[in-house]
Amino acid sequence: MKAGRLTWAPAVAAVAAALSAGCAPSSPHGGAQPAPSCAYVVEYDGRTYLGREETTVPLGRSLGPATRPACDDTPGDGDDGEGPVATTAYAVRGVDPAVAVAVAEDGGTHRLVVAESVEDLPPELRKLTEGS
Repeated sequence: MKAGRLTWAPAVAAVAAALSAGCAPSSPHGGAQPAPSCAYVVEYDGRTYLGREETTVPLGRSLGPATRPACDDTPGDGDDGEGPVATTAYAVRGVDPAVAVAVAEDGGTHRLVVAESVEDLPPELRKLTEGS
């Protein structure tokens, strides 16, 4: 390079490469990964609950309507994703509904969902989830 002249092309190329590398997550093997699926989230009684794997819990009475919010886990793919899903919340026997409820799913099963504010499962809920 001659004195007094700046060449911007290498700097611009380096910045563009760095920025584009952050656009898609990569796997430990260097390839792009698909976007993660939407989390199993339920809204009931002004609280947000996060889904767990347990589908066999002792149900109490019906508490009323709950909603799984809309989800578009792959924006820009040409579809609108999944719209909100209406369901019913049920008490879990022995557990305060402010901590956890069960929600009806297709096929007659009920999934346990725990309030997102709960950091540690209380003993009565741990008993239900042990070995699941």
